[in-house]
Amino acid sequence: MTTGNGDRSVKAGNAVGSQIITGDNNTAIMKGITVQWPQAENVSIADEIAALKADLASLRSPEQSKLERALEDASEEAGKAEPDKDEIGGAIERVIKYAKKADDLSSQAEKLAPRFAAIIAWLGPTWNKLAGMIGLGA
Repeated sequence: MTTGNGDRSVKAGNAVGSQIITGDNNTAIMKGITVQWPQAENVSIADEIAALKADLASLRSPEQSKLERALEDASEEAGKAEPDKDEIGGAIERVIKYAKKADDLSSQAEKLAPRFAAIIAWLGPTWNKLAGMIGLGA
């Protein structure tokens, strides 16, 4: 917050577990958010992708149409009798890439983190790199 004298310093009491971002037009992804990682066999991939799609619908990304296409690709594959994990993983990787460009992703991080964790758990160890892309520990 800028005061009348141009002071842009941040003063905080107890900020343990908080994200403090300074500067202009900066964003945070999901660093420091703790999620409960589900067992892969307990994840309904079609349901998780549908929920992620609904959660991301209000995101304001400059790549919104690409984000929606990537979500649609993941959703289409998840609806198959035997979904291909690499197809879904590639689509989710694109989802993350486009979602990270949204100026309001950080404000939705708490809601999105469990969705991404469930999808990544279902995808398996080959796709753990996705957790790092959004700041979740795998």
